[in-house]
Parts: sequence; structure tokens; C-alpha cells
Amino acid sequence: MILGVNVIRLTRPFTGVGRYIECVLKEWSQMDIPFEKIILYTHTPLNQDRVVFPLDRYQCEIFGSKLPDPLWEWMALRKKADKDKIDVLFCPSYTIPIGYQGKCVVFNHGPAENTTLSFQWWRSKAYERLYRYSAHRANKVLANSYSVSKRLINVYGVSPNKIKVTYLASSNALQPISDKRLIEETRNRYLNGNHSYILFVGKLARRHYIPNLLQAFAELYQENTFPHKLLIVGPDYLNLNIPKLAKNLNVEKSVVHIPYVSHLNLPALYNAAEFFVFPASEAEGFGLPVIEAMACGTPVLTVNQGSLSEFAPGASHLVKNSSVEQLKLGLREMIFNPIMRNELKEKGLERAKSITWKKTADITMDLLWKVANA
Repeated sequence: MILGVNVIRLTRPFTGVGRYIECVLKEWSQMDIPFEKIILYTHTPLNQDRVVFPLDRYQCEIFGSKLPDPLWEWMALRKKADKDKIDVLFCPSYTIPIGYQGKCVVFNHGPAENTTLSFQWWRSKAYERLYRYSAHRANKVLANSYSVSKRLINVYGVSPNKIKVTYLASSNALQPISDKRLIEETRNRYLNGNHSYILFVGKLARRHYIPNLLQAFAELYQENTFPHKLLIVGPDYLNLNIPKLAKNLNVEKSVVHIPYVSHLNLPALYNAAEFFVFPASEAEGFGLPVIEAMACGTPVLTVNQGSLSEFAPGASHLVKNSSVEQLKLGLREMIFNPIMRNELKEKGLERAKSITWKKTADITMDLLWKVANA
């Protein structure tokens, strides 16, 4: 039997979804799998330097033009999968080719959020319809948390029997680093000096309340003396303009925004941070950076909402929500309580060990095999 996998998300700089795809493929490359062959489908050749799995373990098929993902899936992938007579098509990033008649499994990572009436907002509305179609058309749907599963049921009307929950995990590359020189080099690279910093990693989406985080940091900074800077890493696709927001709050010298950091540099980035902060809402799909920070032994401050309430309690410092008041309270407690930070470091490491890509890969492969044989 043959398994086909849509890996188009690996052809460009990737964050959570891309890391999910490459880490599952890495686990599969080390497992005894039931399928005779796995074919990776994309329109652009994959670069071994950009992914953590061995490309030579898979058959890679490159075809079609560089089009928006749904168009490429409809115009090229649908036909190619039929021609290859695959037994099941795995679509790990929300959508399946419109009109595809074969067996398929789709992974839904949670809702998209964009500025109202912006181009990205209209785009997300169109994609939301495609996500709904894909969830209903697929033979089975994978969700990365029970929070996302609940949304698939209540908002999309998907049958609970179609949904399987499997958590994401941290890459094996994300581990504690004891090299003090590397830690200092990392701080100098991103902050132009060996400064202590508080780290956020993720899309600057509405559900991450970045303006609230900046406001909380600025108020605390004006009331107290502490050396920490705030390093925000992630694409600003909502055009928040972090430097401008920081300047308006009189903390422009203590806030740094970097749109993207490669996966290879993430371990040092997490390790060099004093602690990690992750505001979120009930709409948070999983919160992969939280597990990544824990795996590096970096203490975590986050909220007891959405998917985070499923795995973060007991291993991170939780505040009720992402209001300015709650974030300010959490930041104060984390900055001025080194004993708590040390305790959270150990608890986070243990929690990260219990959530692995091996489990995710096993669950995913088992589901795909069952669909192929149904």
C-alpha cells in the first residue's frame, strides 16, 4: 500500500505546522511502517539543510506551478494522487484538494485570525470555508488538542467519531544547553549585548495579545528596576509595528522584535532566555512554543485557557487570562522570584518528556493505516 503526504508547507519558512510535518516525518523514517512506500508531494524541491528528517527515506514528487496552496492542490495534487493510485492521502495542514475522491486524512491545527476587513481577513474567511469542507470530506480528522476538537464539533458540525486528538511535541534538537559561551553569543546576536531577556515566540496573532504584553511590560518597567529586555520573535502579519508600539510606551530600548528565527537557532534562543511568556486566548490551537521552551529547561509563564489548560498546569506559572493586569502580575512574579523559576525549569523539563513526537507519529500512522484498509 502507498501513503501520499502533502508537504508543500516545507517549501517556505515554516513555524508550527511545518515543524509538525518535519518532526512526524523524522519519526516515521526511524520506524517500521506498514506502508510499502511513502510519497511526499510538493511543487518545489526540498532542501535537506532545512528539514530534520532524511529526504532519501522518502520518494519525493515535484510537480505543478507555484500557486496558492489550494489551487496547487486542486489543479496538480488531486490529479497526481489519482495517477499514483495511492491508498490514502495525508493532508497535514488543514486542507484537502477540492474534488479529491480518494481516501484522505486531514489535520486541523485550529482557527486562523486576521485583522477585520484586511486582505488577510478576507483570505482567512475563504480558507475557513475550505477548512470546513476538508473536515467534512476527509475520512478522518486529526486535531492537535481537545480544544480544537471541540471547535470542530461545535463550529464545523463534524462528527466526534471522525476526530482523533494527538498533541504536538518538541523537536529532539530542543534541549538544555550548558555552553555559557553560546548563551552569551546568542544574547549578543539578538540584543547587541549580554542582556537578560524575556522571550515570546509565535505568530503575532490577536489571540497572543502582544499589545497587552507590551503594555504590561512597560507598566512594570516604569514601576520597578530590572535588567530584562523583551524579545518578541514571530511574523507581524497583523502589522502591529512592535517598534512603534514600544516607542509609544517609552520602552523602545528594552523591546526587540525579530520576524523569524530558523529552527537551527531556536534551541539557543530558548536557552538564553530568563523565562518564556506566552499570552493566549481560548482560540489557541496548541501552543507548540510552550512545549519547546519547557524542553529547553526555560521557565514558562502562560495562561490557563484553551489548549494550554490541557498540558501547561503544574509545569508553568499560569495567570487567568491575557489581560494587561494578569500579564503584569505574572511578569512581576517571574522576574522577582528566582526560586519559582528554578522549580518551573525542572517541572517543564519533565512535562516535555511526557509529550513526544514518537507518540504523535504512532497515533498518526495507525490512523492512516486504518483508513487505507477501511
